[in-house]
Amino acid sequence: MKNKALDARTYKFSTKDRVLIDANVWIYIHGPSVPGDPIVQSYAAILSKLLMASIRPVLDVLVLGEFINRCARIEYERQDPPNASGKRVYRNFKDFRGSSAFPPIAKDIANNCIPLVGACDRVDHSFSEWKIADILNDFSTGRFDCTDQFLVESCRKHGLSLLTNDKDFTDGGITLLTTNPKLLAACPP
Repeated sequence: MKNKALDARTYKFSTKDRVLIDANVWIYIHGPSVPGDPIVQSYAAILSKLLMASIRPVLDVLVLGEFINRCARIEYERQDPPNASGKRVYRNFKDFRGSSAFPPIAKDIANNCIPLVGACDRVDHSFSEWKIADILNDFSTGRFDCTDQFLVESCRKHGLSLLTNDKDFTDGGITLLTTNPKLLAACPP
């Protein structure tokens, strides 16, 4: 079943809304981003609207984990770019994570998580109730990201809308809030 995408910039939030914010949006707002980037400003304004409507965003552990890991990998790319021959100082991300350069970066990421976690209600998974065979079958087609499918299941279970910029969230039967024109075109209301 197709998702229904609504433009988050014009959406009128009400106290009845329950909104899970995807990791990509949290990265725009609390992660390493380019100052003045219009997409950062747009999602920051949407989060402001959501909070002004007295809505506490919802946080899923999968989103928090993805936020932390993606921020760490972004810093790895920044701190250790490949040279002209494609070589890096560290052989791979795990070597970087084990280096003395990583703890201050990890501390910054953890500190960025504190306001994120504090501003949100948390939901637990009902993993035992999910149709895992269907999820794995969908994943095996190559068209679906498994973590995205788990987030869709969480949204369905808890009656949540998903605020995301990820154009891959086209199927699942949930309501999406986004500014992504490709997602808005692929999932009309």
